[in-house]
Formats: sequence, structure tokens, C-alpha cells
Amino acid sequence: MKVFSTLRALRAYEREHLPFLLTLEDFDVIREIGYHQESGTPLTLKLLFLQNIGSIATIQRRVRRLKRLGVVQQRRSDADRRNIELTVDPEVLGAYKRMAGLLKRCG
Repeated sequence: MKVFSTLRALRAYEREHLPFLLTLEDFDVIREIGYHQESGTPLTLKLLFLQNIGSIATIQRRVRRLKRLGVVQQRRSDADRRNIELTVDPEVLGAYKRMAGLLKRCG
């Protein structure tokens, strides 16, 4: 498959299955949280701020919106109750796994 055909198919998938991701920051926030969740090291809000995705205010606003939509979940860290760990909702994680499968078939 050609590069732009693949990109077009991926974007169509995102529009259909991930309509709540509106900005580049939304995509980056979900990607970082999912990456850390997948690697077994939950991402804290402070570490998310240090990823240089955007300003602190922007990241706070994007995370608040994604939490309100149920896309991002938070819980207190077992190790340090002051920290809040962020995770991606299992349904959203499933959508990303299906998208990864689509990429494998296309590539």
C-alpha cells in the first residue's frame, strides 16, 4: 500500500473510532499515557507535563476534558498516595490495538 493511502486509512479509522481526539495535544497525551501504561510504569501528571507536549495549562485542560469523557482514568499511586497515575480506558486501548493491526496489514 502506498504511504498516503495508509495515512488516509488511518485517519479515517481515527475519525470513526476516536472522535474525541480533537487536537494534536489530545493525540500526544493519549499516546504518552498508553505508552507508559503498556510498559508497566504508570504516567503521573507531573511526568506528563515534562513530555513537552504543550504548556502546563494546556495539558491540564486536555487531561481534564479526556477524564470527563472517560477516555483517561486516574488513580492514586499505591507507592505514594500524593501522586496521581493516569491510564487509558480499556475500550480506547482496544481501539488503538485494532488500529495497530490495521497498520500491520497495510505495511
